[in-house]
Amino acid sequence: MVHILSIGGFLSAECAGLGDGLEMGGNTAYNGKEKGGSGHNREARSNQYLRCLYTNARSMGNKQEELELLTNKYNYDIIGITETWWDGTHDWNIGMEGYGLLRKDRQGKKGGGVALYIKNVHTWTEVEMNVGDSCVESLWVKLKGVKNEGDIMLGVYYRPPSQVEEVDEAFFKQLTKLSKAQDLVVMGDFNYPDICWETNTARHRLSNKFLDCIGDNFLFQKVEKATRGEAVLDLVLTNREELVENLKVEDSIGDSDHEIIEFMILRKGRRETSTIEVMDFRKADFDKLRELVGKVPWEARLKGKTTEESWKYFKGTLLRAQKQTIPLCRKDRKYGKRPAWLNKEILHDLKIKKESYKKWKLGQLTKDEYRQATRECRGKIRKAKAQNEIKLATGIKGNKKTFYKYIKSKRKTKDRVGPLLSEEGEAVTGNLEMAEMLNDFFVSVFTEKSGGVPNVVNTSRERVSLEDRIHKEQVKNHLGKLDVSKSPGPDEMHPRILKELIEEVSEPLAMIFEKSWQTGEIPEDWKRANIVPIYKKGNKNNPGNYRPVSLTSVPGKIMEQVIKEIICKHLEGNKVIGNSQHGFVKNKSCQTNLIAFFDKITSLVDKGEAVDVIYLDFSKAFDTVSHDILIDKLGKYNLDRATIRWVHNWLDNRSQRVVVNGSKSCWKGITSGVPQ
Repeated sequence: MVHILSIGGFLSAECAGLGDGLEMGGNTAYNGKEKGGSGHNREARSNQYLRCLYTNARSMGNKQEELELLTNKYNYDIIGITETWWDGTHDWNIGMEGYGLLRKDRQGKKGGGVALYIKNVHTWTEVEMNVGDSCVESLWVKLKGVKNEGDIMLGVYYRPPSQVEEVDEAFFKQLTKLSKAQDLVVMGDFNYPDICWETNTARHRLSNKFLDCIGDNFLFQKVEKATRGEAVLDLVLTNREELVENLKVEDSIGDSDHEIIEFMILRKGRRETSTIEVMDFRKADFDKLRELVGKVPWEARLKGKTTEESWKYFKGTLLRAQKQTIPLCRKDRKYGKRPAWLNKEILHDLKIKKESYKKWKLGQLTKDEYRQATRECRGKIRKAKAQNEIKLATGIKGNKKTFYKYIKSKRKTKDRVGPLLSEEGEAVTGNLEMAEMLNDFFVSVFTEKSGGVPNVVNTSRERVSLEDRIHKEQVKNHLGKLDVSKSPGPDEMHPRILKELIEEVSEPLAMIFEKSWQTGEIPEDWKRANIVPIYKKGNKNNPGNYRPVSLTSVPGKIMEQVIKEIICKHLEGNKVIGNSQHGFVKNKSCQTNLIAFFDKITSLVDKGEAVDVIYLDFSKAFDTVSHDILIDKLGKYNLDRATIRWVHNWLDNRSQRVVVNGSKSCWKGITSGVPQ
């Protein structure tokens, strides 16, 4: 039985903890010239074919940079690799910007492993085989074809020389099952050195069984030149002879003893066009924006208005000015971008390496001379990359965003959302449908209001002091700390804009914040959240294996910080929080908690006392926090009425929607939990 796992467009969401904001994007295709920072004036090629590369790497550990250079230069759609030699520890330096990565590592032993890189603009689904086929080192994907042309089945396979016949048979069954596809292309190292492909004959029994499988399934083998020494070990199989053309066997990656295979699949892959438009800050006229916002008489305009009315006026004024001064551009997929460490010297050495390969094949150079050219090229790449990393590390204080962006690009590629399985067992692959399904699940874990908690909003004490008023300088301080790489909430108030207009907007925001605190009225925008689903672990079909990350109003979050300062000042002054509390406490963290815990345990052990440790992990803890109990707690700690009323109203009638690749679900109410 074959299970189809659909994987749509990439979730373009970045964890704030890695230094960048969460962004939501879609897939992108271009007409005209292709975008990219490769340094080459490449004309956009027709979508009539897919450019592919295959290689047996014999360890990707020291070849990733050269693969990145080749990809940058030739703009491949599909890259198949065998013998990656990756395992669970290899999540660093394997991602390529603009490409999705699908991998299958060898389990329990070193070596082996297969991988596929697929350009993000393509829509594809993983074809997952039976659990019993786990011993077969193969990967299969279904690449979505254009309308009326069907899909393309792609596979990559590695057969170790000593593979047992039972595993061969399992692969033959896979090949037989999937060869019924309209269009099939399989690449890989099949390790049948005794096969003569001119006559389709072989000396050994297992090789003849493979030839029988190819014949029974009407497959064509397209590689004619030797790929390792004098043997044709690496093959490209297809069920339509005309489907694969322009196949070339030349050079190798790094010091691999297998040749690279390049070829074209003469079919169009369906490319998803981005519908996401973002502000183009490179072309923004910030001086004009400051002029438009700065001339507004805010005190007069906001006088006599409610908090909601004041907020809507402020928001409308800012967004209109923003529209006049900052153009929009379509959010693109980043592929073909030139690595920062790439220089002319490396490109020259790469050219020499390629020429040395051709001369070696013609007998004009010895193999040792070719290997020397390979070593020199690899050494230059490593040196340039190391120098770039040192530069990033030493300049982190002045340019933190670039440093973390580089770190993120080298980690394993981000996990896509879905496909999801409905209660009826149906696969859900559409972005909007997945967004609705995830939103339904996220709200299903909320707890209902108990209704049995005393109304502490009306029984708590009055405000303590007028010193706690919200001032312009306080707001200005918070605006200055904004991370401009973060994304806006549903109100579209971008932190970059607010920070650029720090002098112009701090006063009206202070007025709105003070009005909100005094009246307890919360603007509707501050109680709404765009939810980005982040895959955690486990089965990707299960909505329960995704964590909701909230993107809320940036001004609303500043107001939350102001209220937090008021609450913390009261709690610290009255010594409400004990020393054992480390979470959400200033100057404390998981590390301080662990150190204190370790100190306590080791002290008891040193005294010869028995120690038992019980770990508790509450499922969906943040999502199930009771609003009523939380408000009751604040009242019992004797916080003033204005603060408790504000927190109560801030938690009341909240709503959220899930966003998957730009598709937004409908709004749903939040009855418990806190934004995370």
